[in-house]
Amino acid sequence: MKPLILVTLAGMSLGALAACDRSPERPAQPTPLAQFDRADANKDGVIERQEATHIADHEFADVDTDDNQAVSYDEFEVALRTAAQPSG
Repeated sequence: MKPLILVTLAGMSLGALAACDRSPERPAQPTPLAQFDRADANKDGVIERQEATHIADHEFADVDTDDNQAVSYDEFEVALRTAAQPSG
């Protein structure tokens, strides 16, 4: 009986140690659409200058490529891609 108890306790201890050894999970990054929707405060389908002066480390005017004073989702995606590219 004692060997069975010892084996059970040893197995439980190893399981607990294995659970502690896991590295913490990184939180999921929001999708580009979720980021855009969050920035579009008035929910009109575009990001205006009063909603964001910088987008993905770019000046608003640089992202607003058609100069209509609003950033569309397509313009937003381009800004995200260019910000993610390594420089150099």
